[in-house]
Amino acid sequence: MNKLLQGLFALSFVTSPQVLAIELGKSSQIHGFVNQAYLYSPDNPYAGTDANDGSLKFREIGINGFTEFSPDFRLAGQVLSRRQDQADDGDIRVDFLLADYLLFSDQSASLGVRAGRVKNNIGFYNAIRDIPSARPGYNVPDSIYFDAFRDTLLSIDGVNLYGSALFSDNLLTWELSVGQRNVDSEDFEYFAFGQPLPQGEADDVPLKILNVNLVPSFQRDLRLGLSLVDLEIELEDTLSVAEAQAALMSNPSDFFTNPLNYVTGAKIEGLLAILSAQYSFENWIVTAEYLNLDSDFSAQFAGIDSSQSSTTEGYYLQLEWLASAQTSWFTRYEELYLNNDDRSGEGSATANNPYRGFGKGWTVGGKWQFTNNWSMVGQASFNEGTAWLPSYKGIEDEDIDKYWNYYVLSLNYQF
Repeated sequence: MNKLLQGLFALSFVTSPQVLAIELGKSSQIHGFVNQAYLYSPDNPYAGTDANDGSLKFREIGINGFTEFSPDFRLAGQVLSRRQDQADDGDIRVDFLLADYLLFSDQSASLGVRAGRVKNNIGFYNAIRDIPSARPGYNVPDSIYFDAFRDTLLSIDGVNLYGSALFSDNLLTWELSVGQRNVDSEDFEYFAFGQPLPQGEADDVPLKILNVNLVPSFQRDLRLGLSLVDLEIELEDTLSVAEAQAALMSNPSDFFTNPLNYVTGAKIEGLLAILSAQYSFENWIVTAEYLNLDSDFSAQFAGIDSSQSSTTEGYYLQLEWLASAQTSWFTRYEELYLNNDDRSGEGSATANNPYRGFGKGWTVGGKWQFTNNWSMVGQASFNEGTAWLPSYKGIEDEDIDKYWNYYVLSLNYQF
C-alpha cells in the first residue's frame, strides 16, 4: 500500500497543471489527452523491470483533430506517444490519418468510405484502446486484446467501407477493411517462439477485416457484435539455409541446444473471430467477449520444415456500475489459452517462462472524474499464468512467476 501512496503523490508532480484546447471554428476541432500512470508489479516484470519497485514510466499522449469540408467529406487524424517502460519507448507515431466520404445516407441506410490509415473496429474496445477516458479501467481486457497482435490490429493502411441499415426496427452497422500494416517483428517472435530471434523482420502484414454490430428491436439496451480478421505474418530477412548450415558445421549439437539461432523462415496464417455482447440496465453494464484464433504456424530450422495448427481461445465477463455522474466501478474475470488443446501451457513453455501458454485473472477498479477534463483511475489485477504479460527485449532473461499481481493509479487530462 505504501508503494501505491508514493505513486499517487508522485503523479501530482508529473502531470501538467493546465492544457488548453485549440479552437479552429465550427468546421475544425483539435482534441487531446495526457495520461500518466504509476504501476507497481511486485511479482513479474510488467513491460520492464522498473515496475517491480513501482514505476512512473507509463505515459500516453495523444493529439487528434478533424476538418469538415462539407457534411459528407472530412479529413481526420491522430498522433500518439505511448511510453511503457522497456516495452514501448514513447516514439511519436501516426495512429490514424484518413479521408472520410459519406456516399449515401437516409433514414433507413447509409454508406461511406474511408481511405488512408484507418482505425480498426475489432470487438468493442480495439478502436478505443488508446483513449484513456473511453476504457473502463487502466487497460482493456487482456484476454481479447493481448499485446502480441496489438500493433498489427490497431489500424490498417488501406480502404474501409462502412454503412448502416435499419430494418424492422433492428439497427445493423458494419465495416469492411482491406489493406496492410507494418509491424514490429519482435511481437510476432515473442508470440511464436517466446523470445526474439537473432535475425529476421516481419514487414507489411496483409489484413482483411469485417465488423458487424446489431442493436435488436426487441431490446434497445442490448448490443451484439461479430469481428472477423484474416491475417498473414511472415518473417523475412532471416538466416539463409546456407548460412545456418555453415554455422552448424563447427558445432552441430548447438542445433538441439539453441534451435532458435537457426531459424531460416517462419509464417503465421490466421483467422481471428470475436463475438461480443453488451447489455445496459439502469446504472449497470454487463459486457462479454469471446475470441477464437485458428492459426497455421510454419517454421524452418536450418532448412528443416516444421508446422503446427492451433486454436487460441480467450474470453472475459465484465460488470460495470455507474455509481454517479462522476464515479464508476468495474470488475472483470478473464481467461486466455494460446493453444486450446494445451491448456496447461506445457507446449508453449520456455526456459524462463513456463506459464506463457495460459492466463487467468480477476481485475477490479474504479474511475473518478473530478472535473470535466480530469479523471483518475485505480485498478488491481490478480493473475495466474502469463499469457498477457507484456513482452519486451530482455524478458527472456528474467525469472517469471506463475502467480502475479499488479496495481495501477493513473491520472488523465483530456481536452
